Amino acid sequence: MARAHRRPARYVTVAVRRVNLTDKSKESLLDFIPRDKMLFWPNTAACYTADEAIRTARLGSRSWPLQLGEARVIGDQQTLYPDTNSSLKRTRVLVKEGFIVLPYTNDDLIAARKLIDAGASAVMPLRWPIGSGLGIQNPSALRILQ
Repeated sequence: MARAHRRPARYVTVAVRRVNLTDKSKESLLDFIPRDKMLFWPNTAACYTADEAIRTARLGSRSWPLQLGEARVIGDQQTLYPDTNSSLKRTRVLVKEGFIVLPYTNDDLIAARKLIDAGASAVMPLRWPIGSGLGIQNPSALRILQ
């Protein structure tokens, strides 16, 4: 991981719920990221409700000097498909708090428009089921979203 972080990059995304932020006696992912060269992009991976994702985003913003967040609210534990209604709620709250929100959503044009209308800076549509290796499943929808 340390070698990967030496490559040219501006941001590194970090799943806030999967990083040790409190116990300084234990090794953490953060120990391997050059904070002077990269900005942290906290994300809310492993959150299943809007309230949980909002708390996690706030925690991430207190740990890193950047209010930028990937809005990830999982709706289905097996497929990891996003819960667009919860992501919309989360986006509205965090935009009002000054966050730059980049929500993870499905490939639905209407859901994407609602997220943009709620103040999202951009949307990140699901291209294929996470971890499946199946490749793009709905290329027509993704072309519409471009």
